[in-house]
Amino acid sequence: MKTKIPMFKYFAILFACSFLCINDGTAQNNGILPLTGLRYFKEGLSIKTIDVRIDGAQLLSNRLPLGKEIEINLQEPTGFEENNNKVYAGAEFSIVSPRGEVLSKNPNLFARNEATGFSAKDFKALSIRFGISPEIMKANPGGTIKIRLFDLKGKSQLRVEFPMSIAKQGETVQLSKAVKTIKSVDGYTGMINGIKARNMQVAVDTSIKVAPKMAYTSLDIASIEGSSISGIFQGKESFWVYDSDLNEIKINDILLKQVKGAMENDNVDYTLKIPYKLKKSPLKMYTVRFRWESPDKKQVIDVVVNI
Repeated sequence: MKTKIPMFKYFAILFACSFLCINDGTAQNNGILPLTGLRYFKEGLSIKTIDVRIDGAQLLSNRLPLGKEIEINLQEPTGFEENNNKVYAGAEFSIVSPRGEVLSKNPNLFARNEATGFSAKDFKALSIRFGISPEIMKANPGGTIKIRLFDLKGKSQLRVEFPMSIAKQGETVQLSKAVKTIKSVDGYTGMINGIKARNMQVAVDTSIKVAPKMAYTSLDIASIEGSSISGIFQGKESFWVYDSDLNEIKINDILLKQVKGAMENDNVDYTLKIPYKLKKSPLKMYTVRFRWESPDKKQVIDVVVNI
């Protein structure tokens, strides 16, 4: 049986336009970004958007260059205790190796504002800028950037974890100023770059016979322009499944797909069936992320759903 998920009950896509829209009205306090895989944990503090950029362009993957300035923007943070129309915020920053070693740490990037605070009316965007030096990473091919935004006058905080890998020397980092959303009649959204898509529908599918014990997230992406049936087949597909605490769940089953369309105008319909849990698993929240990218990495589809 294939059942469409009611929008208000089960999930919302987490990313819109060139940044993440985090709805403070939902009960979901943890989330993950498409494109980068950056995770956030709201623990008393909230933000409206997160934006990761290099040279003013949107980052399309989690691969970061060495020796370049990287900017993470936290837009419209809320939950701080105001004192005389001032907000007193700290931002702890660290880089941790895959083995858990702390490679670099700054206890407060906003140390010079500890005494004076931030004007509440101007506290609408926090820009965290940093670079990664070759000396810090040494033999590490990647790691996790951790940022803890916290209230100096209270106990609330927001944690950000960015699992990243280091781009090789001479590698072109995936950046764009033209990231767009996939429209959906159901109000769900996905992120695309370098192509167009008319809309997307998301549902749960429990009718798959290939792995009859699994439940699947079904993504139907309609009327893709800018690629072709062969172009979609040549691209690389990846998916990830996370529990409610954003711990990754290893899924051994493969995703299923159907690609069809009119050859004369390269208009493609792309359907994915992503296994994410056993049908008999207890009812809980899962996060499912799907990514497709063309061989030249200039075309990207990246979708995140809570389900």
